[in-house]
Amino acid sequence: MTGNRHVWRWTMGLILALSGCTPVSVYYQEGAEVSRIDSALTQCRVTALELVPVNERRRYIPPTYTYRNYCSAPGACYTRRILINPGYWETYDANEGLRAEATQTCMSGSGFGRVSLPQCSPEVVERTTITRTRVQPPITDKSCIIRIRGGSYQIVTP
Repeated sequence: MTGNRHVWRWTMGLILALSGCTPVSVYYQEGAEVSRIDSALTQCRVTALELVPVNERRRYIPPTYTYRNYCSAPGACYTRRILINPGYWETYDANEGLRAEATQTCMSGSGFGRVSLPQCSPEVVERTTITRTRVQPPITDKSCIIRIRGGSYQIVTP
């Protein structure tokens, strides 16, 4: 049990460390106010929901099994089926992907493009006075982003 706990902690630590490296994708238009982008995004989501309504469906995910061989002391061997994950029903929205495309098309029509920026390194974060971006600055290939609680962010060009 102690070995499994160690592996679990190591795996979770690795996931948390790597999640800090993933790029952050935001809608962008140089000089645009973030509040204007947020309201356009809300309006585009509402429009997309009207055009592509929720289509809720259910599907059954079957159980997953593995097989192990066991041998008794006298030498009799047999195979045993072991349940890995039980089967379950899940509910999903069949139109979710299409609705996301409709939202993206609407945002493009409003003049906003999607950009992915790398997260700023700890050194850049230390040198930066953290303030939420209110007007989107020009970006270069050296630009990065700092996530701020509450879903806001700061774009930094060192």
